[in-house]
Amino acid sequence: MKRWLMLTGLLFLAACSSQNLSYEDLTAAYPEDFAAPVQNLSEAQQENLGLPSDMPFEVTRVESSVGESEAEVTYTSDTEQKAVITTLYSPGNILQESELQVPLDSGALAGVLEKDTHVFVEWYEGEEDIIYQVEYYGPAEERSEKAVEIANHL
Repeated sequence: MKRWLMLTGLLFLAACSSQNLSYEDLTAAYPEDFAAPVQNLSEAQQENLGLPSDMPFEVTRVESSVGESEAEVTYTSDTEQKAVITTLYSPGNILQESELQVPLDSGALAGVLEKDTHVFVEWYEGEEDIIYQVEYYGPAEERSEKAVEIANHL
């Protein structure tokens, strides 16, 4: 009985702590900072916008900006962690070179570059002709793992 109560409690906490990072939730929560810019994208571009389902930190602010063939979404926290997700539409396969490559859960092969202040992860999705880029700024000791974790949630 105690185990069942503990399990139920843990499941409840997990459900309560999940972040609402879907397109609809972000549009409702951040109408000016997120929704207004991305409404300039076509419907197909909005559907392929790189939005992770989860973040390895508590997101307190989300902003977006849109260019001619790209969109950028920035997630920030109160603890100085930040992730910038860039979606490049119809870029062709013009990836930056990186020595470290890791397989993502989606089956894509991502290049990983460790910089002084952040980790950069980039991969090409051929079916959609899209390049996704993740920049993660956070504690140095887990920076690479968290950047790949974000990439796996896209």
